[in-house]
Amino acid sequence: SSPYPSENIMVTHEDHIALTTLAFLARTSGQLDAFRNRLKQTRQLRSSSFVECRYYGDEVYICICLEAALQENQTLTWWMDITPRDQQWLIEASALWNGRDSVAQLPAQVVPDFQAVQAGFPNILDQLLQAGEAVLDKVMARVAAVDKPAGE
Repeated sequence: SSPYPSENIMVTHEDHIALTTLAFLARTSGQLDAFRNRLKQTRQLRSSSFVECRYYGDEVYICICLEAALQENQTLTWWMDITPRDQQWLIEASALWNGRDSVAQLPAQVVPDFQAVQAGFPNILDQLLQAGEAVLDKVMARVAAVDKPAGE
């Protein structure tokens, strides 16, 4: 299936690559938005997210981030980096407490090409979101137990 709306558009090979990449970024953003909406509806949590491309030194990364605030000074951050490495693609994913302490980490994955990144990524992101969500539920249950008045 084509990543762009109309099959009637004549595009160059470079246009096709750009449109395919943009469609991947849009689908990824949509997946994060759906999860953020679920956090808001089921747990009344404020959250923010982004999908962007960055340079770290000479290397380009696709960065995917979602941050949920439990309280003013307590956040859970879901973080993923996708980067070309040694003529392959490296996908790293972790959930971090207050942006520093790893509370869930998926094994790094190396895939042969960007097509493989696109094919496997929704599943990998879903695994990360679920792992972080499990941590979030444990923390929220502890907070609820501490906040409960004596005698309940």
